[in-house]
Amino acid sequence: MQETKPAWTLRAAYLALVVLCACLFTCTAPARITYPDDEIVFQTTQSLAERGSFAIPGIAKRSGERRDRPKGTFGWAPGRDGRRYGFFGHGLSVAAVPLYALADATASRVPETWRHVQRSNLPTWHTRGPEADWQRGLTSLTNCLLTPLAALLLGLWLGELGYRPRTAVLTALIYALGTTAWPYAGTFLSEPLSALMLLGAAWAVARWRSQGSAPHLWVAAALVGLTVHVHVLNLLATPAFLAYAAWPEGDAGTSWRARILEQRRAWIVAACLGACGLGLLGLSQALRYGSPFETGRFDHYAHWEWPLEHAFAMVVAPGRSLWIYSPPLIVALLAWPRVIRERRAVAVFVLVLFALRWLFVACRSDWFGGWAIGPRYLVPVVPFLLLPLAELFERGPERPRPARVGLAAAMVLSVLFQAWLAVHSVVQVLFDINRRSEAPGSFRHGADWTLDGFLPLAYWRLEQPALEFWLDGKTQAAMLSAQFEALAFGSWRLSSLGHAQGLWHAVIGLGLLSGVAGVGLTVAVRLLAKEEERHPQ
Repeated sequence: MQETKPAWTLRAAYLALVVLCACLFTCTAPARITYPDDEIVFQTTQSLAERGSFAIPGIAKRSGERRDRPKGTFGWAPGRDGRRYGFFGHGLSVAAVPLYALADATASRVPETWRHVQRSNLPTWHTRGPEADWQRGLTSLTNCLLTPLAALLLGLWLGELGYRPRTAVLTALIYALGTTAWPYAGTFLSEPLSALMLLGAAWAVARWRSQGSAPHLWVAAALVGLTVHVHVLNLLATPAFLAYAAWPEGDAGTSWRARILEQRRAWIVAACLGACGLGLLGLSQALRYGSPFETGRFDHYAHWEWPLEHAFAMVVAPGRSLWIYSPPLIVALLAWPRVIRERRAVAVFVLVLFALRWLFVACRSDWFGGWAIGPRYLVPVVPFLLLPLAELFERGPERPRPARVGLAAAMVLSVLFQAWLAVHSVVQVLFDINRRSEAPGSFRHGADWTLDGFLPLAYWRLEQPALEFWLDGKTQAAMLSAQFEALAFGSWRLSSLGHAQGLWHAVIGLGLLSGVAGVGLTVAVRLLAKEEERHPQ
């Protein structure tokens, strides 16, 4: 059967979206291991690829330990066999094995100067050398490939919910480039993979609801069960997905219980698949630490606290607000009433998914997620909170021209905002705040509640010396003093000094490819818009 033109155009749009985002994320990534968490996850990847083991050496220097903990004890716990095992989820380590294998195979062929694309005035968590730097730099780009796939799944999910193709593509694009998905794509943290797997599960549930095909429910259950191997916090998503899958369609009056009983065979298989994921985690923890319920963190890293201030900070604090660091979520608030009225099941799913994670994280002393951009642990739910934005895009043609222009301007500013965040180092800002903090608790206050911790402004301050040099016509001094941390800038700077020409040419190639993909995406979206005008819903 011949494929219809709209279907071909939609596939072309998604392909262009994935290529565009992958190229941009790679060019703006720091291409280095930024956080101690990243180093532990990388060591696990390396151990899996080279020895088929989860055991790691750990970080030799002091990094993320509490002050009362010995140096070199961050991120791992002693296992039953006396070896050290990282306690972060192993999902990202497994996903990164192919890139590590590529890095390891090419390490001896890469010019030694290429590693100097990584800034040397920021903390490192390993002994630097050509091979070690290259392996970490290339492997750290894993999320640059995973995040575009998450954007694709967001678009597919929205399409399954009944949104028009153009709406789904535009919302996916804004998620990728207008929220913290962009700066997090340059890290080796687990949040992008969590978002990817949760979106995959949501798409599968939506297909189960629309088509009634049991395999879709089974895929969703398996994905939800496996998400705990990425981060144990993802266990909190289980009630939301159960409600989403069981919620009766329309106003037929069918109860949850009756719906499940009618499809009990599908539900039994789904429950078994989901339980397998949890069971594998318990088995893994039992083999490593001696108990299926021991994650390896013991009591060394967090404890329960009263959640009010933490919950409030994740909403409004200049250094931690989910909405400040993903501005499209602010715009999306305008359409929540309509979504709740017209799409009750999916609205409840998203709100429960967010509320459980937000409230649980707020009860923890480590609620801020380390030295990260915004509330790190809430990053996986950002694409779901964009659901009302799709509603605004869907109704866009019906709105007055000023409203459409305002919406477009807000989205463009959001993309520029994320680009600014993506090419700088949050560690550089927070390290300076920590250095100037004297009283106990003053660092958290400075990083979360003061303008010193408001990253866009803090980054602007970092660039003032370079800006002054540039205004004085001292371009080389400006180039050398600029504080950008991005593969594109670092390779350009090396190239201008006569080094790493091949790397710079590769970056230029990525830039050209992103330009072609951007043009292709624009054309595809316009074709989708014209098709919708010819065949309005």
